[in-house]
Amino acid sequence: MASFFDRLLGKNEPAAARKPGGSGPAGIAASSKPARADKPPPASAAEPAQSFVCREPVLDRDKRIAGYQFSLPEAVAQRLQSDFEFLQKIYDDAVLRNLTSLGDDALLGPRLALVRLSPESLDNPRLHELPRDNTVLMLAPVHQTLEAERILRQLDILRQAGFSYGWLLRQDQVAQFSQLPIMAASADYVQIDAPGFDGMGVRLLVKALTAARSAKLPRLRLIAGGLNAVDEFDSYFQADFDFFLGPFVTGRESWHPPKSNINRLQIIKLLNLLGSDAEIAAIAEQFRHDPVLAFKLLRYINSAAMGLRSPVVNMDKALILLGREKIYRWLSLLLFDFKAPGHEERVLTEQALARAHFLENLAGEGNMPAQTDALFILGLFSLLDQLMGQTMAELLVQAKLPKAVHDALVGQQGPYRNALLLAIAAEGQSPLALEQQAALCGLEALQVSQCVVKSLAWAHEISSLDAA
Repeated sequence: MASFFDRLLGKNEPAAARKPGGSGPAGIAASSKPARADKPPPASAAEPAQSFVCREPVLDRDKRIAGYQFSLPEAVAQRLQSDFEFLQKIYDDAVLRNLTSLGDDALLGPRLALVRLSPESLDNPRLHELPRDNTVLMLAPVHQTLEAERILRQLDILRQAGFSYGWLLRQDQVAQFSQLPIMAASADYVQIDAPGFDGMGVRLLVKALTAARSAKLPRLRLIAGGLNAVDEFDSYFQADFDFFLGPFVTGRESWHPPKSNINRLQIIKLLNLLGSDAEIAAIAEQFRHDPVLAFKLLRYINSAAMGLRSPVVNMDKALILLGREKIYRWLSLLLFDFKAPGHEERVLTEQALARAHFLENLAGEGNMPAQTDALFILGLFSLLDQLMGQTMAELLVQAKLPKAVHDALVGQQGPYRNALLLAIAAEGQSPLALEQQAALCGLEALQVSQCVVKSLAWAHEISSLDAA
């Protein structure tokens, strides 16, 4: 199979990319190419191979996921600062190709999509294929020159077309480009990378941005990036920043099991009853023993989405109407129902939902197993140990799962384990790991990209439902 990233960059690209699970929007046409360089690369400059888009959750002041930042892996972005300028445009084109591969579908629905690019790519025609709503073009200078007049002119055109934009400010760049804070002052967003700044430096920079900002513009939205610890988050929170991202969001050291109004052991017991084909009456009796679960079941069956003509109050009838498969899926989702979760639980919950949807929609593609329900449960349960504060082995003693799913969750090799590792790789910062795992699963680059973004949007929709 041709290189995963060769296809990502436009080489050996198929005429149409298959949509996971069936036919879908056409892929990037063979004639679509990255912006031309002013001169061909010298023999010593290899064409970039590691350009798969990474995503990072962005929290708001309520510690809820407000969106995602899409960018190159940090190691690649750092290397480009001392590399040939035309390479940056090629990498940026690969990022945009990934994010525009869904056609008219929104990236993340109502959430923010921060797309990190270099100012050199403001003339890339793919920008106009992005949805205007909630897309923020985040500019990060990577080279020795900054053509302020040209850049501001291009940004004005993009803003008139409906785009929002922002600047990523790092300490070394602020020192190198004296005009950068003035340019950033007219943006919609400014992201300040915490590493390199002390508290006084941040306050002075924010003060300078505020002073240079026109009174006619709405309030500048501030993003704190590169946060490594909760203490750093608290500092920027107290400084009235609006959004936050960095390793502290997904770091999992010293986590404690979240509190919940759901009896998870009771849910696991019900899942076991369903898995062993117990009688509906026996399952209904277990619901009757738990007022919270009984309330949630009746609320679910009587919701407008079910379309029943009259409300159901009988447990047995409710379970019969739903059917065993839907009950199993619904109970599995309740394992992630938290009364008052912190940012850790919210991130993990959405990550588990995204994994479940991602795997479910790739069922039967390439070398992936064909069992959609089993793949959904595999993804959903893959983070349950971190959410419940128990080892996976301890949890699986209590839950009866299909052997293939059980084995994959405890690390035994096989098609299901390969599928789970693909979902994990799609969340990481290593393009090489994703390339290798996608090849092992027999999947195409754009196929994986499309499924990743759609799964994020679906997970947001599910996690946003009222769980009161």
